[in-house]
Amino acid sequence: MTPESTSTLFTGVQVFDGTGRDPFRAEVLVEGNRVTAVADNVPRDLRDGARVIDGGGGTLLPGLVDAHAHLGFGSTVEHLSRRRDEPDEEKALLVAHAGRVLLDHGITSAYSGGNRLPRTETAARKAFAEGWMPGPRLKAASWEGSAGMVEPGVYDFPGVDGRASDPGAVSRFVTDMAQLGVDIVKLSLSGESAVVQGTSRVVQFTDEEVAAAAHTATRHGLWLTAHAHAAESVKMAVRHGVRAVYHCTFADEEALDLVGAARDRLFVAPTPGIIHANLYDTGSEPEPGMEVRATHDAVRRVVPELVARGVRVVPGGDYGFAWNPVGRNPRDLELFVDWFGFTPAEALRAATGYGGQVMGMGDELGLVREGFLADLLLVDGDPLDDIRVLQDRDRLAVIMKDGRAHKVAG
Repeated sequence: MTPESTSTLFTGVQVFDGTGRDPFRAEVLVEGNRVTAVADNVPRDLRDGARVIDGGGGTLLPGLVDAHAHLGFGSTVEHLSRRRDEPDEEKALLVAHAGRVLLDHGITSAYSGGNRLPRTETAARKAFAEGWMPGPRLKAASWEGSAGMVEPGVYDFPGVDGRASDPGAVSRFVTDMAQLGVDIVKLSLSGESAVVQGTSRVVQFTDEEVAAAAHTATRHGLWLTAHAHAAESVKMAVRHGVRAVYHCTFADEEALDLVGAARDRLFVAPTPGIIHANLYDTGSEPEPGMEVRATHDAVRRVVPELVARGVRVVPGGDYGFAWNPVGRNPRDLELFVDWFGFTPAEALRAATGYGGQVMGMGDELGLVREGFLADLLLVDGDPLDDIRVLQDRDRLAVIMKDGRAHKVAG
């Protein structure tokens, strides 16, 4: 945005407002960091002095929200880190780099799925919010607490058999993360077969441990997120008020019904991006023990069941690995359509309207509406006709976050 103007007027656009309704032709006025008018014709007295951006018939929509973002995994479409063993100082720079790449690809808000350096993530959150470093609105997360609360990055997923329940250790972990200033504490309630073969269906926490985590998180004003493939881990997450459930892969009917009954207070991110990458982008056939095909088949069955129960299913596909780098995030929307049967409008609503809600800002984020924050994306084309257009960064003509134009093409 030019220094002389604090307002921007978008004309010549079709507006997808984030609610899922049909697009409509309108002009949209941004003043400061808010949308102040959405109208057929913004009155002359309001538009005077505004910078005018003619969309040329393109689509204006809310900025996209990734509900399972990893800024610290090290790989983006511009930089690959196959070993992920950089020193902490370099990893901190990679977090900043990943934030900029997310914003370059239309992701204006990110709900973190965990970071081995949570203090770095809270620092990035501050820098992105202050605007002196480009990056999305960020809800910062802890590292992923796993069985026995081992150090970050050491995951053996042994399950709960053979160890004593230790709710005190779990409570201390949550408190430690709260003292670092995170918004979210993540617990690996199940294992992960892509890391340790055969563990995705193995529960990693006792019921009293998750209860302790929930009690402590509430006391500190934190949200809980659960990595949960196994049916019992999904049930455990719902019982104890976990706000975001990742994967939900092997949910049985009881688990699906419990999630459906809690649909007004939780979100599910099924992470199709990493499943697609594990199947097609690793460079070799996945090892049979990794359950990649079983995971694919199960999640394609589960997600339509969740949608039928009114659950808010949101995109976010574990991007950040070398074979699934940050920057490919909008591919989740294509997979929502191809794998789960969403219409393009439903997929976009999940990434915008529901995205604002998962960020805890549903009353001011995720819609093109008067009074809402000006996180906006102007697309050269119609994503409702071809959702894949959002994967072409050259077709993202304008990317605006908090009223500031991060990109204006042409």
